[in-house]
Amino acid sequence: MRYGISRRKRSSVRWFLILCAAFTFISWLLLNLRSVDAPHLTTTADGAMLDLPAQLALRELRDAFFSSSAQPPTKSPAKNCATVEEMGKVFEGKILKETRRVRSIIQRHFSINGAPRIRELPPEQFCKHGFVIGKASEAGFGNEMYKILTAAALSIMLGKYPFGDYILYSNLTFTLREVKHLWRQHGCVENYGRHLVMRIDDFEKPAKTNALCGNWRTWPQPIIWYQGTTDAVGAQFFLKNIHPDMRDAATELFGRPESLQWRPNVFGELMSILISPSRDVEEAVNWVLGGGREPDITLHMRMLMNRSIRAAQAALYCLKQATSNLQLGSRPRVVVVSDTPSFVKSIVPNISGFSEVLIFDYELFGGNVSYNTDASKNLDFRVKDWGPAPRWVAFVDFFLASRAKHAVISGAHKRVGTTYAQLIAALAAANSLGENSTSSSFSFLSSFQSNLLAEGLNLQVGWGH
Repeated sequence: MRYGISRRKRSSVRWFLILCAAFTFISWLLLNLRSVDAPHLTTTADGAMLDLPAQLALRELRDAFFSSSAQPPTKSPAKNCATVEEMGKVFEGKILKETRRVRSIIQRHFSINGAPRIRELPPEQFCKHGFVIGKASEAGFGNEMYKILTAAALSIMLGKYPFGDYILYSNLTFTLREVKHLWRQHGCVENYGRHLVMRIDDFEKPAKTNALCGNWRTWPQPIIWYQGTTDAVGAQFFLKNIHPDMRDAATELFGRPESLQWRPNVFGELMSILISPSRDVEEAVNWVLGGGREPDITLHMRMLMNRSIRAAQAALYCLKQATSNLQLGSRPRVVVVSDTPSFVKSIVPNISGFSEVLIFDYELFGGNVSYNTDASKNLDFRVKDWGPAPRWVAFVDFFLASRAKHAVISGAHKRVGTTYAQLIAALAAANSLGENSTSSSFSFLSSFQSNLLAEGLNLQVGWGH
């Protein structure tokens, strides 16, 4: 009797294991058949490999097929949240008014404190004057330019001009060498006992910076260096300063932090008055434009030597949406710039189907700037970050991209909305705002794809790096 029971138990266990194995196999099969994200289409039915434009075209056909064969959507209940586009409507019209106000503030500030007027002050007044130094190296363009613009937001004085071969700086600014010369010439030390000393505040050391707790208006040092301000955040820290006069001055420039719809384009307005392309860079920009009208949209792709299909598809979708929303007509002019030239060439065929594409091909350009090889040598260890093109190409791309009249789109493999893209959009928005403009529809858009949201932003330290 016990023997029979034992055999029945072994038989039950055997069938149980078989059922478990079958269930596991079926579950695995279902998971593989119902993929959340469809795989990349890299081959045709006969096994032929497809390049990037063909892959994107196939994806568009597939999406069109599934959308046309799908059932009509049912009416969804009222939403408790909004899309980015819907949330952005609150900014319409108000930024224009605030930017005009800030433009007037900047112009008035430099008319009073600009270098041409300060140079003509009598010695006693000159020696009482204070300066802010924007000291930058020739590292990443976006980060270094933010150092200059942050100093300009605080006051008027710039230090050594970075990228001097490619950028012209306004005569409203000083160099540190000129300030030293004028300090000696006016006898500020001998006659007034004021030594030309510098006070440094390091923004990159939170425990030591005085951005929140210091009253910079009372500092006696003639020169202040606000160090390490490599993005838009440094200058805006003064909005939270504990001293009312510091906080009020920052609020007048940047707007109230609790009222996002009243935030002006401060950095764009500063760039428009402080910098311009050198003659050689301007020559290259005009060569691309070919005497035609200004571009409508700029697409900036930060690819880090990658050729992601998802990034390209997201950027194309965003570009088409922007073209449709802005009602630019059948053939808008689109500037495409990237740190990865091979990616630009691969995505152009897809864009040229609905727009006129403008790119700067430095290998075909024979202007003066292309012969300045000593100043534009790439550092091998930065090639993956900055791209394989000569350094000067980034400046041509920047001033070309900032000519866009309606929108700048930032796309990326990992880093979306970089400082470079931010500054392109800021300068383009400032350029598009004429003195007699009654409205402004300029947009700065970012195109996201699933893996960028899941992985890319996880790797970013702060916004725009």
